[in-house]
Amino acid sequence: MTKRLFTISACNKRSDMKAAVVYEPLGNENLKIEDVEDPKIADGQVLIEVKKAGLNPVDYNTINGRLVYKLSPLPHIPGTEVYGVVAQDGGGFKKGERVVVYNRVFDGTCDQCISGNEHLCTSGGIWGVVSNGGYAQKVAVPQKNVFRLPNSVSDELAASIGVAALTSFRALRVAGCAPGKSVLVFGASGNTGMFAVQMASMIGCDVYAVSRKDWVEEFGATEVFEADKIPESMRFDIIVNPLGTMFWKESLKHLSIRGSLVTFGVFTGREGSLDIAELYTGERRILGSTGGTRSDLRDLLEFMKTHDLRVKISREFKLNEIHEALKFYNEDHEGRILISMRVS
Repeated sequence: MTKRLFTISACNKRSDMKAAVVYEPLGNENLKIEDVEDPKIADGQVLIEVKKAGLNPVDYNTINGRLVYKLSPLPHIPGTEVYGVVAQDGGGFKKGERVVVYNRVFDGTCDQCISGNEHLCTSGGIWGVVSNGGYAQKVAVPQKNVFRLPNSVSDELAASIGVAALTSFRALRVAGCAPGKSVLVFGASGNTGMFAVQMASMIGCDVYAVSRKDWVEEFGATEVFEADKIPESMRFDIIVNPLGTMFWKESLKHLSIRGSLVTFGVFTGREGSLDIAELYTGERRILGSTGGTRSDLRDLLEFMKTHDLRVKISREFKLNEIHEALKFYNEDHEGRILISMRVS
């Protein structure tokens, strides 16, 4: 059973911090900003004062009960992607250090964990889904999940590392991204897409983007296409598709011989068809990728020391404005949505 990282206090109990708490039946309307007890720090844990958090599909779907994962505990504090500062010395960290949370709960003993794939732990899951998460002013996190940030990383970029940047970094690695390869990124203006475009370009790939947003070119894309206007003859060594059903056929159509299609999302649906003969006669590959390992996160942070990654922020909301943020999430917006743990 997953252990709570902190407990929700009774309404009349004195508290030092606030958090977003969702109750059953799950839904935006049952998400409340409440006083909660400060985290109780166990041995080997680090107390973090959360500064900013990302709003991702996994967070929106957690709040609205649309995930295939079982939510625990209930009532629940969501939030899977956070940046903060160490609040007190402990767990090998010093007060004031800027850190990011590796957002996987893992036991360290299963076959996947032992082989270095703790993100696939058979008894774990996503921090903020199978445990309380980071839409709170403080969190207590195991030392093994806490990573120091390079000094050059801005607060906004820091709040985009744990899900958006790490997911793209892992996906490109799984697909064999290397200098000289051609890459096509669907959803290039989305949370993960903007990082996939930048990273592939920085690695030395010829990168093309699928988006309605022209600003994607500024992030390293050679050219930006609308989904139905990709030149018929173009083929790519690597295609990144985090969107699911809607663009599945287009992805396969533009995949080169011995090319790799990597997917990590189902925003537009979970099902897709394919021509099996086209797959094996061209030795094409379809790959799944999810999140990343701690080794991936370490390597990403090293990559960021020498590569100037950027993030486009659409809007930042305070914690007590989270309902506005959830509404804004469903509107046409350009860039990331962040939640600051400040309250009015």
